[in-house]
Amino acid sequence: MMDKIKPLLPYLAAIAFFIVITLIYFSPVLEGKKLPQMDNTHAIGMAQELVELEDETGERAQWTNSMFGGMPAYQIKADASANLFSYVNRAVRLGLPYHTVAIVFLYLLGFFILMRSMGFSHWLSIIGSLAFAFGSYNFIIIIAGHITKAYAIALMAPVIGGILYTYNKNKWGGALFTAVALGSEIAYNHVQITYYLALLVLILILDRLYRAIVDKTFPDFLQRTGLLAVAAVLAIMPNISNLWTTYEYGQESMRGQSLLAEETTQKKVSGLDPDYAFAWSYGKAETLTLLIPNFHGGASEPIGQDPDLGDGLQQRIAGFLSQKGINYGQQQPQFVNQLANEILQQSKYWGSKPFTSGPVYVGAIVCFLFVLALFFYQGREKWWLLAGTILSILLAWGNNLEWFNLFLFDHFPLYNKFRTVEMTLVLAALTMPVLALLGLKKVTETPQIIRENPNKFLLALGLTGGVALIFYLIPGSFLNFISEQELNAINAQKAANPDQAFIYDLFVQEMQFMRTNLLKTDAFRSLIFIALASGSLWFFSRNSISVKYLLPGLAILILVDLWGVDKRYLNNEHFESKRMVNQPFTATAADKMVLEDKDPNYRVFSVYRNPFNEVHTSYFHKSIGGYHGAKLQRYQDVIDWYIQNDLQVLRRMMQQSQPNEAIQTALQKMPVLNMLNTRYVIHNPEEEPVRNPFAMGNAWLVNDVLTVTSTRDEIEALAEVNLSETAIVHSEFAGILENQTVGAESGTIELTDYHPEKLTYQSETGSAQLAVFSEIYYNKGWKAFVNDTEVPVLRVNYLLRGIFVPGGTNTIEFRFEPASYRYGKALAYFGSVLILVLMVAWFIRRRKEQKRS
Repeated sequence: MMDKIKPLLPYLAAIAFFIVITLIYFSPVLEGKKLPQMDNTHAIGMAQELVELEDETGERAQWTNSMFGGMPAYQIKADASANLFSYVNRAVRLGLPYHTVAIVFLYLLGFFILMRSMGFSHWLSIIGSLAFAFGSYNFIIIIAGHITKAYAIALMAPVIGGILYTYNKNKWGGALFTAVALGSEIAYNHVQITYYLALLVLILILDRLYRAIVDKTFPDFLQRTGLLAVAAVLAIMPNISNLWTTYEYGQESMRGQSLLAEETTQKKVSGLDPDYAFAWSYGKAETLTLLIPNFHGGASEPIGQDPDLGDGLQQRIAGFLSQKGINYGQQQPQFVNQLANEILQQSKYWGSKPFTSGPVYVGAIVCFLFVLALFFYQGREKWWLLAGTILSILLAWGNNLEWFNLFLFDHFPLYNKFRTVEMTLVLAALTMPVLALLGLKKVTETPQIIRENPNKFLLALGLTGGVALIFYLIPGSFLNFISEQELNAINAQKAANPDQAFIYDLFVQEMQFMRTNLLKTDAFRSLIFIALASGSLWFFSRNSISVKYLLPGLAILILVDLWGVDKRYLNNEHFESKRMVNQPFTATAADKMVLEDKDPNYRVFSVYRNPFNEVHTSYFHKSIGGYHGAKLQRYQDVIDWYIQNDLQVLRRMMQQSQPNEAIQTALQKMPVLNMLNTRYVIHNPEEEPVRNPFAMGNAWLVNDVLTVTSTRDEIEALAEVNLSETAIVHSEFAGILENQTVGAESGTIELTDYHPEKLTYQSETGSAQLAVFSEIYYNKGWKAFVNDTEVPVLRVNYLLRGIFVPGGTNTIEFRFEPASYRYGKALAYFGSVLILVLMVAWFIRRRKEQKRS
């Protein structure tokens, strides 16, 4: 028995080490504390209606009405019950805290698997794992609450490891492992990270194709690549339900085709707006944060948060004023103090992005080893890793390399579906440590390579440590430490207030001074770590240091380097009590008043905050707003054309002496909010909400139809007709309108039962009538039934549903029954079983081979 266990001990030791080091970093979890994470808080708010339903009934709804009038829940709280990989992921997390410890543990374990698949020793594999896992971006996204993104990043390395193992070693075992790793990665449902991973895999496959042609091993390449293609299919099958529904929804979302924009621009419009997609583009110079973390100031947080930066500020301000001959007498100290406080409120970050939570820092030592590998490592993995790194950086530049990225945005499949392009640096954060470790492996195996090529070693040192030294000594020779946006704003203020120009000159001078100090401190810091690492390698090459001391020493240096930067953005002070984190929303006085209305289905518009970037309202009510990166395109159109303007009007009404009366009067002229059944407007969280008497209710009968022939006419007509009497219908539904009459006879229709996926109404009419329902139109799943007989659904009023109701007493039901979900779930079950069968078959086969050997 011990003979079988003994080979596993180094792996078990590595796993234990990973758990311990992660628990040390997140030590507050041992005290029962939790980490408040903004996006996780958003997720709680978005999913509350779904969670309550599941808690009460055990049902998992695929539609929620808590945000944006109603939308599919596929990207909010997906049903993974048929997906084998969701259970695999749960098992691999070992029961560790999901939002913190388990993530970093998987960063470490996943990269360790990659290293071992490439033939690295245990020590080098652990060093590589530390270098990758503790990269700053990996921790910044944890504090932000980008949980699924973090897990998807953690599983990129095992996928690459499986592919390399398939090409380099056992094609059958490698392909099966790739299927499991890739399926597990996809299961975390962060399509953007999976897409970027696919780009890196494409580069790797093209590299192997080139080598197969050169080495004349194309048949073997074709067979191994074919197995990987099968592995990809196997990985997708258990995930197909979520992928299918997401793709289907994506076609109708902001990331799909925009008919309204196409009619306006007279050209095909698909995907996100380029300005929106490229808003978070990494600056070219900013790329040096890979080497020097505070190269562009760090995070968008006040300078005053670093107390050392404020040392001597008031004295410098006083000196500046004295030099300018400005004296306010007894008010001078107060004026100096006010200026100092305002300067300290300015942002540390001065790059081109709107704001940032922190830089992408891969580590000074990793950068040095990466450059060293470019000179010393000539193996087959070099060029695809370098190409992946370069592509990662070019894509992250976004609109700072507009010609390149706009071309890809317009022509490369699916690339225009994603925003925040700086995220592509996750590839460099993976490829750079891998190549760095290949360089270190080469040096440890052939230490004489440094003695024989001292110029290359010194060049690598100069390109990293030398750069850090230059920016420590003369940073002002290359950088002005003021962003273009800041400079434009300051110049505008100086032009508007010329008599106060000296104040703005002082602001610029002090911001430059303090930001320069931030850069110099980190440049010196990086220089020290590079000097220690390069010095260790230099002495190792001269047999002055043994490898048994070199590798642990480098591991400690890399960990200390990265750990110190990570703690700037995620540290013990960020943790709070479990109760505070688990209950992030507290009902306000206004919320409680609204909740006294027991009608199950009406909407609330919170105008005292940004309604399209908050989920507090969604947690308690069915909201006009919400928070989601992929709203339905038609709903976004209505926001842009009408609701944003309504919001501004209502905010002006808030300032009136009698805000409730003013808001109520204004609502009469807001037909879109009224057709969306906006029953309450919350303008102050502690005051009585405004009840809207003009809300049209859950459903109503109309006596006229306006048929339009274009999308633009369809949306413009919302302001031109009385929506309580007339329905706007696009001509694409002309077939449904044929042989139907819309009369003016009286009748009633009311909601009798509410369920997110099933709405029941009772109608009483003297003849056939056209009924409009204040529910969002989505033809990829919503079906209508009158007395259990399915009837066609029209899109009316640009984004609502309508059906023809026969005369008499009728029961009307809307049921959400997306075929993509139903059939996708069946395929997921099949794929999960197939994967299990293949895994069992592989283990049986391997056991037989071991017995024969």
